[in-house]
Amino acid sequence: MSAPVAPSLSGRILRSVLALTIGGIVLLTLMFAGIFYATMMQVPNSAAVMADFFGGDLTVCVVATLIVGVALAFAVSRALTASIMRPLDEVDPADPWKVPVYAEMRPLLARIDSQQRTLRAQNEELARAESMRRDFSANVSHEMKTPLQVISGYAELMENGLVPPEDVPRFAGLIHQESQAMRALIDDVLTLSRLDELPPDAATATPVEVLGVAQRAAERLAKLADERDVSVQVEGAPATVMGNEGLMEQMLYNLIENAIRYNDQGGHVWVEVGSSPDAATVRVADDGPGIPEAKREKVFERFYRLEKSRSKETGGTGLGLAIVKHGVQRHGGTIDVGGEEGEGATFTLRFPAASD
Repeated sequence: MSAPVAPSLSGRILRSVLALTIGGIVLLTLMFAGIFYATMMQVPNSAAVMADFFGGDLTVCVVATLIVGVALAFAVSRALTASIMRPLDEVDPADPWKVPVYAEMRPLLARIDSQQRTLRAQNEELARAESMRRDFSANVSHEMKTPLQVISGYAELMENGLVPPEDVPRFAGLIHQESQAMRALIDDVLTLSRLDELPPDAATATPVEVLGVAQRAAERLAKLADERDVSVQVEGAPATVMGNEGLMEQMLYNLIENAIRYNDQGGHVWVEVGSSPDAATVRVADDGPGIPEAKREKVFERFYRLEKSRSKETGGTGLGLAIVKHGVQRHGGTIDVGGEEGEGATFTLRFPAASD
């Protein structure tokens, strides 16, 4: 249903000014006519005198004067209307403050300007999201090609009987290893997709005891730590935040796993949980090679790797820290990266404490 069409503003102004001007002329004419009539009534034989007075050329002059007055009123009204409308016609919605405007228009133009800025920001955000989506799709396809090629190649060799019987277990193990890597990648992609699509919902948040979650995540990684000869120590005090316990465990699992995978043999990982009246803090530190300061923001980008060759050796999908950052944001927290290059990295997470 379309909105009703209102008369144009310029037409309203023109009619108003014209009516006011003509009304003024008519009023003055009537006033002078009344004064003249009252004066003439004092004169003897006034009727005959007025008949003689108006019977001559005076009537023509009066009528001509009225016509000229109306024409002048129309011209003056058009000029005044154009002058009034000029500041309105010069307003540019894309940049409403480019020209001087009436004081009465400033609140309206302020709203227009605010809406324009909001729309521009939304369009830029949509463009960035679309660019990220394209890059993400391309990176996922690229990351899946390698394990699929390995699985396809080894399976084809085994199918055609080109693998000696004694090598079949090794080939099967490689196929299993690559399939697990692809499964982990798919799981991380699905997790990120859910985090992107679902906004934070405070109504479904539950109290999460962070120290216990960190201990469970470290226990799940005990085998990996033993394989890489890395010790993991979890300590601190109980701290409770409002959020999603499963997502919190995955975040801490990813941080501890990264600290183990990218550590040196015989290294250490420390997980410390602390609390204050208004915040809960989690620090995950290691004594590995650390992260250069210039690249500390980039490590949260999807599929970004500091050393691609080492990443292939250590495993991982390249999405772990992206999941951590998204998870921290969903919990209303912040994440910082510290540590000296060559002496280890420290990830510090801060969350609002759960209210009593």
